Amino acid sequence: MEIRKDAITYDEFIVIDEDDNPVTGLVDGNFTRKLYDPDKNEVSGTISITISEIGDGLYKVSFIPNKLGNWVLVIYNITYFPWGKGNSYQCVTYIRDNVMELLRRILGLSQENYRVINPVYDGNNSLINGKIRIFPTATDCNNNTNHIAEYQITATYDSQNRMSGYKVIKL
Repeated sequence: MEIRKDAITYDEFIVIDEDDNPVTGLVDGNFTRKLYDPDKNEVSGTISITISEIGDGLYKVSFIPNKLGNWVLVIYNITYFPWGKGNSYQCVTYIRDNVMELLRRILGLSQENYRVINPVYDGNNSLINGKIRIFPTATDCNNNTNHIAEYQITATYDSQNRMSGYKVIKL
């Protein structure tokens, strides 16, 4: 199961008795839990793990992972599953965490609030390198302040001064 760093993680588990009947009425204190972080450290004492009943023997567990990587949670109930019930979780970075930054960069590269700085020209007055900066606002662009990102421009030309290569690399 994939989860997010620093975001509350929820999972569910069922508790049934020896006759396969749902067990209701258990509270957080009826469970022991062990949570292992990606470094394989048991962190139940430092990361809060909460268990509550949803209904019909279904229970919800929650915790907030603070590191990227594989987490393992094992829950024990002395009466119904003393051997423990466990699950692993892969804490990952989602692209949506960076969507606003990516959108600002896309807008900048589409030449909105876009500025070329430190241009360098060859003997034919053709641009051979420089930098592009993109900015969050027109005012920042005019003042050359608070740039979002900076890119290195490199252009090459053939013997007839026709562009033969052009690249832009994020710095």
